[in-house]
Amino acid sequence: MRKKLSLLFMALFLFMGVPQMAQAAEYPYEVEVNLTQNVVTVYKKDAAGNYTVPDRAFVCSVGPATPTGTFRTTDKYVWRALFGNVYGQYATRITGSILFHSVPYYTMYDKGSLEYLEYNKLGTSASMGCVRLTVENAKWIYDNCPAGTTIRMVKNNNPLPIQPEQPQKLDVNDIKLRGWDPTDPDPANPWHKVLPDHARMESINVKSARSSFAVDAFYGGGTYYLTAEDAGKVFAQLGKTLSQPVQPADTIHAMGTTQITYEGKTTEISYCIYEGKTYYKLRDLATATETDISWNAQTDDIVLSIGEEPNWFNRVFLRRNLAVEISAS
Repeated sequence: MRKKLSLLFMALFLFMGVPQMAQAAEYPYEVEVNLTQNVVTVYKKDAAGNYTVPDRAFVCSVGPATPTGTFRTTDKYVWRALFGNVYGQYATRITGSILFHSVPYYTMYDKGSLEYLEYNKLGTSASMGCVRLTVENAKWIYDNCPAGTTIRMVKNNNPLPIQPEQPQKLDVNDIKLRGWDPTDPDPANPWHKVLPDHARMESINVKSARSSFAVDAFYGGGTYYLTAEDAGKVFAQLGKTLSQPVQPADTIHAMGTTQITYEGKTTEISYCIYEGKTYYKLRDLATATETDISWNAQTDDIVLSIGEEPNWFNRVFLRRNLAVEISAS
């Protein structure tokens, strides 16, 4: 009888344990929203399964009604009606009427009706209470943070583990472009025909335990892009072999998205085309290859690394050398 009861309790324990493990696997990220600094930081798990590893950061706009506390996401909407007869893309509910979403639009389904003055306020407290993001970042949360993801809303001036890329400012006098979010991946987005802000070419010195060499990088919109060939050389320093990205079919547009496959997993990456050459977004390549990427402001380095405690042998340093401004007309 004791043996039967023991087996029964073991079966119940195993039965109860399976959903807990499955549930833990469903949430690859936790998200912290800093209401003081208007920054969203995404954390992934460390070796112990705790969300302590900063993965990426987004500039946002919160407001006086944004609550502090810990919440779990629920509903998602591709488009959502908001207060004030405006509408947002890629909304994810945090709690009650508080959502992550894009900067509002005047008309639902019209991606050219962006409230451009509000877009230029990203990084400041400007919303009624929701967490506003660029379309690209709102879509990332929509796509990668399933219902039940933990959201921590805090107020402090602590140093940020990752500095977010600054969104491009809109020229309010440019009637053709001001109504669109520059990060919206929609093929109809006219921004895809325009080089990003502060476009320039830079020579980058790459240094690792394996080798030292230089590559030409394209810089624009607060981020770096590399050719497929140069990206392959850089990631090879970490023992990672990149597949050739899917060549963009539309070479008329200056910007767009394509896909790369790494170890059987396909990831969407952004690209820029300059003088007939395609450059791929370094941060997206790092995400696709599960490589940590950070900025060392003291040494002016971009740091690519692998492992929980990166050392000289599993880090690559990319140091800026020379910048040449490009006309973005």
